[in-house]
Amino acid sequence: MKKLGLGIQELSKLRENNYVYVDKTEIIHRIITTGSYYFLSRPRRFGKSLLVNTIEEIFKGNKELFKETWIYDKWNFEERFPVIKIAFTNLDYENNDLGDEISEVLDRIAGKNEIKLNSKTYKKKFQELIIALSKINPVAILIDEYDKPIIDYITDIKTAEKNRETLKKFYSVVKDLDKHIKLLFITGVSKFSRVSFFSELNNLTDITIKKQYADITGYSEKEIEDNYGEYLKEIEDEFNLDRKGLMNLIKLWYNGYSWDGKTFVYNPYSAISFLNDREFKNFWFKSGTATFLIKKIKENGINIKNYDKMIKVPETSLDSYEINNIDITVLLFQAGYLTIKEKIVDRNDFSLSYKLGYPNMEIRKSLYLLLGAEFSDIQSGIFSQMSQSLLDSLKTNDIDLFIDTLRSIFASIPNNLASGRYESYYHTVIYLALMFIGTNIKVEQKTNNGIIDAVVETANFVYIMEFKMSSASSAIKQIKEKKYYEPYLADKREVFCMGIAFDEKDRNVDDFIVMGLDELK
Repeated sequence: MKKLGLGIQELSKLRENNYVYVDKTEIIHRIITTGSYYFLSRPRRFGKSLLVNTIEEIFKGNKELFKETWIYDKWNFEERFPVIKIAFTNLDYENNDLGDEISEVLDRIAGKNEIKLNSKTYKKKFQELIIALSKINPVAILIDEYDKPIIDYITDIKTAEKNRETLKKFYSVVKDLDKHIKLLFITGVSKFSRVSFFSELNNLTDITIKKQYADITGYSEKEIEDNYGEYLKEIEDEFNLDRKGLMNLIKLWYNGYSWDGKTFVYNPYSAISFLNDREFKNFWFKSGTATFLIKKIKENGINIKNYDKMIKVPETSLDSYEINNIDITVLLFQAGYLTIKEKIVDRNDFSLSYKLGYPNMEIRKSLYLLLGAEFSDIQSGIFSQMSQSLLDSLKTNDIDLFIDTLRSIFASIPNNLASGRYESYYHTVIYLALMFIGTNIKVEQKTNNGIIDAVVETANFVYIMEFKMSSASSAIKQIKEKKYYEPYLADKREVFCMGIAFDEKDRNVDDFIVMGLDELK
């Protein structure tokens, strides 16, 4: 059984050490034979670096690495092309000037090719190196994670803009050297405007949301079953599941990413991590990246409930954004926290728009956890435990524990956090806590007579909840008058209606009433 190549970004290491390699060479062949200038945006840990390295090995003519792959007998490996590859993840721009770091990489590449660069600046060195390498064959220029020097300083606008200007000067070299270039392939997480290769390279093709490249990274269900079947079989036996049942669970947690609204792929890092650990949990989510987003969502008063219901955005809004004027929805999409659920074509003018939503359980739960921790000012681990306590109490119909846990959560919220907007703020915290703990929870559930604050369903119970600033009795009265319970009259589970009241002065749960359907009627 081949080994799991978790985190390995070099094709040679995968192929020479009996690791699984999911063959993407057919789609790579399409890229390197049909165009010359490409940009691809994908979230981090989504296979971009391995993709770039695979292209590098093709141009270097390392045919033996491609045995039993699609491209093996369809590409002339005898014709080799010089490669300039720069991975910005490997540059130490935190401690050194970004331009100096780029200059050092160019000197290193030149040295490996027995070229001495006479230029002093990184811009001139880049130009000199391209021309020197292209004497026999044109050069393949591969740039991996181009935007990392900007993304890493997204909360430090001055440094981010300085790094952007450095990159702008660096990439501006390319536009006048077309005859020396075989391929320019650039990857990143985000597409920032005003970086020169976006504004000045008119022939740069952005393949991020083009349908023919929708599965260039990530795994299709077929790719997982074809390449990891032996692992799946072992997990089926361990979990006592059939193949369909197991794949449905893996799909729920780690599938759902799409860049065209039709082709959906699995997060490769999470999928392989699951096969390795054999536990359904968060693998991909990185709190460091999310912290900035979470704070922006909170500061800007963004209605986070919209993301759970999917939001519609025009195609143009996904194109790029400014460092100092960030659209949080677009950044959430580009960073992988939202994905395209549906592509919409306007039948009047044929303009495009997209519906965005959470890709899967892993992202959804992780975002709610961090948002809940931010809004409640509770450490994420403690917020997770408290949220789980809410669910456990409802599973066993322990209402006192449910209310006590709610009170503990609200007691942790500093007074200044919710100042002046108590009701909406505390509704948000309840929403986040409930949405974090499961999928059988409906918040702001629409009915024919109104909107229920929350409905929580467990194996044996259904809870219809209404939250009020006035009194618990007024909350119960609303449930009764609006007949919020009607959709559950035929339900075989026990149905409870809960009225929960908050005290504005104490900033906590003041009173609650719980009634079964028989009592309510």
